[in-house]
Amino acid sequence: MVEGARTPADGETDDHRASTDRDRERVQQLLGRRPGGRYQVVVRNDTGDPVVIRNAPRLDDGTPMPTRYWLVGPAEVAAVSRLESAGGVRAAEAAVDAAALAAAHARYAAERDAELPDDGAPRPSGGVAGTREGVKCLHAHYAWHLAGGDDPVGRWVARQLTSTLVVEIGPAHTTVQHGDWAIVLPVDPRSLLAGELSEYDPPSASSLTNALGLVTDHIDDVLRERPEIIDSRRVELCGDDAWQLACVERGTADLASAVTIGRDDLEDLFRTLATETRVQRRHNPALRDDHVELIVATCCIVLAMMRRLLFADAVFTSSAGGGDAFAPAPVDGPGGP
Repeated sequence: MVEGARTPADGETDDHRASTDRDRERVQQLLGRRPGGRYQVVVRNDTGDPVVIRNAPRLDDGTPMPTRYWLVGPAEVAAVSRLESAGGVRAAEAAVDAAALAAAHARYAAERDAELPDDGAPRPSGGVAGTREGVKCLHAHYAWHLAGGDDPVGRWVARQLTSTLVVEIGPAHTTVQHGDWAIVLPVDPRSLLAGELSEYDPPSASSLTNALGLVTDHIDDVLRERPEIIDSRRVELCGDDAWQLACVERGTADLASAVTIGRDDLEDLFRTLATETRVQRRHNPALRDDHVELIVATCCIVLAMMRRLLFADAVFTSSAGGGDAFAPAPVDGPGGP
């Protein structure tokens, strides 16, 4: 996720009071507060912006600091947060070999504690993010991985982020996110409703074809710029418009905050919705009144995306997050790369 990442230049210090003004101000801005102890910027993105900082094992007031590596890059923090919201913590714990994870916690603690003098003062405990076993925080694991740590959970996170395509269908945009980049498409349900789908109720076959084709053209533009997305193994759809589509397909608004729906089921739903008038769709108990007109346009965006990128299913997530629709992937055990 971090292109052109590097460690701090020679002469940089782990004392934030001696860091450059730019680093000090930027880290404070990213954290939303002034750090309470010494740190060093150990990973940057290709623009030089901090992505990971390495903390001293005690804060300035002597409080133990168990989290050695802290993820501060906004794009990286947001991507890992989405992964956690889809049940990533439990999925990572289930996928990673328990012995490999325990060994990683021990390595992390040993590196952190080696910096402490044997002075009898309070010392941090636990391994990654201060936990003694299992997985507590994917952000901490990923931060250590980016900084070069031998962390099986961090490697798992990295693979998930590069294999997941996140599509947010918003009220005035559709955003495609992959890793640490995002592209805004100049198409959304409301623009389709005002354009390609504006003439007939229900839409004509040619109108639907035009709407699907327009979305596909924009996806092709993204593929030319970012061809690696064709290898994505998972698509996550978020935003209120997408969530309404999930509710309608399942026939209820009472859903877990993440749900997986197959493309064949969405194709069946599309054929039904596209042949109904707005008046008929108003009788659908799972469809909110403010989405009666938008739902067909939302279908066009979702299906065009899934057809072009060959996704057999999609994970729909609500704005609340916290779902458990994440599909664990195999992770290397002890001795892996």
